[in-house]
Amino acid sequence: MMDQSDYKECLPPGWLSPFLEPFWVRRVSGSVSFFPQGVFELLFHSMPLTYSSASHEPKTVPAGGSLVGQQLSAYEISSMQPQWVLGVRLKPFAYFQPHQLAASEVKNTLESMQYIFAANRELESLLLSLNTWPAQLLEGQFQSALTKLMPWLKRLFYNHDFVLPELLRAKTNTILDARGNIQVADICQQFEISKVTLRNHFVSKIGMSPKELCKVWRMNSFLLNASHYPGDLTSSALLSGYFDQAHLNREFKAVIGQTPKAYLTAQSGYDKHQSSQVVYSRFIGDYDPF
Repeated sequence: MMDQSDYKECLPPGWLSPFLEPFWVRRVSGSVSFFPQGVFELLFHSMPLTYSSASHEPKTVPAGGSLVGQQLSAYEISSMQPQWVLGVRLKPFAYFQPHQLAASEVKNTLESMQYIFAANRELESLLLSLNTWPAQLLEGQFQSALTKLMPWLKRLFYNHDFVLPELLRAKTNTILDARGNIQVADICQQFEISKVTLRNHFVSKIGMSPKELCKVWRMNSFLLNASHYPGDLTSSALLSGYFDQAHLNREFKAVIGQTPKAYLTAQSGYDKHQSSQVVYSRFIGDYDPF
């Protein structure tokens, strides 16, 4: 479990681990920056949130439940007033398609899911409790919130409408195991599937192509390596599978809108540490204990 004063994580119970990475809570005061991670995020928040990125105009969603789709650029979540946000990080193959909303439709955006959650007593109770949390969160309050959330999550994933896509999980885990440093052609060969079929499968279920997921996780790998070798971007780039630093710069600017050096310089030490810890936990299998 990752535990800092304004960010905490908790792994799900075994019966939810096929679908989820961790639960997390984050104190949002002003704006908080996030790096694309190749996952979906369910957010529960007692006040409105505003989403913005270099490629999209700011978008505000009302208090309640929201969904962060797959991201291909760094983004910010901000709040006019300080509040605790509870997050549920979904694995890329565990998108539940609320009301048939395709994964590609929530790409690079934040969508309010309040129309799904509005009549749910457990989630109403959860939002009320979030609104009372103090600036210094107690561990028992986090656990109490998760208790309120569990029945809804059980109904979400253990029903006849949702079937865990085992083959898709195997494909995404192949990319994850390679930390994004794998050719799409090699994935096709391993699973005996055409590039077109593979791409269609990913876009419809995950919201991004296999090539895009490789890019995101390769950049995550670079961030992790850069935290281990600060100041040596070339070595970090080569370790992450880039041909050279120019290759890294091109991909990074295309997705993030900045050079790696500019992005890392702008990040606070705290955000860098937290980002690299999340990436490390994902790559070594902490989020995949089943």
